[in-house]
Amino acid sequence: MMTWWMVDLLIMLAYGLQHTVLTTKVLVRGYNAILPAWSWNISYSIMSVITLLLAFHFWAPSGVYIFYLTPGSIPFHLMTISLAASLFFFFFCFKYTTSFWQWLGVRQVAARLKNEQMPAYYRVRQQGIKKYIRFPHHTCLILLFWTHPVMTLDTLFLAIGATIYLYLGTYHQDLRGLAMIGESWQQYRNDTALLIPTPKVLKRMYRDFTGKGDSEIEAKTAQQNTTPTDQPIAVETN
Repeated sequence: MMTWWMVDLLIMLAYGLQHTVLTTKVLVRGYNAILPAWSWNISYSIMSVITLLLAFHFWAPSGVYIFYLTPGSIPFHLMTISLAASLFFFFFCFKYTTSFWQWLGVRQVAARLKNEQMPAYYRVRQQGIKKYIRFPHHTCLILLFWTHPVMTLDTLFLAIGATIYLYLGTYHQDLRGLAMIGESWQQYRNDTALLIPTPKVLKRMYRDFTGKGDSEIEAKTAQQNTTPTDQPIAVETN
């Protein structure tokens, strides 16, 4: 008889395998040879939803609690707020990146029906949070798995597996952007973080939010353009 962790491991592997296989170049080319390319994203989204529903149905609880935050307590409220914030910012990030409907594939279908140009999926975006993190949606999803007021052994198992998968998938997606866009994406990679802000990125965020970076640059520029009064000025004589 299979134990809970065997069932849950098979579910996570099946979900990861489904996502990995569906995004391979061979399968995408095969799909486009049979069906129109504009329907790819929405077909992928439908398959993902079906897989998630099956995962929820067959998920096996462990029955072992790691922690249970008492409702009404300060830790419970803090964790609940963090959970809600991660979900809110997941959708909010679409303001600065691919739209939610394009992400699902609905935008592509609508563009086809209206005979409009298909929206570009991969392009360098440097507005809002995208100035600092290349894939902020995935950052929010990782936080979503770790900010639950109740943590059992199986949800911890899920959080660890989801974090590993999201990192590997994001890294692969980042390399795909590099292959498709090239030098512009490489420069974007140099200036931003993949998922978690690095000290360099955090420092730049602090400068941008406080405005101290601009003041320092202006001060240095003014200092370079000003001749010190205690140094002799060379005068040419004929």
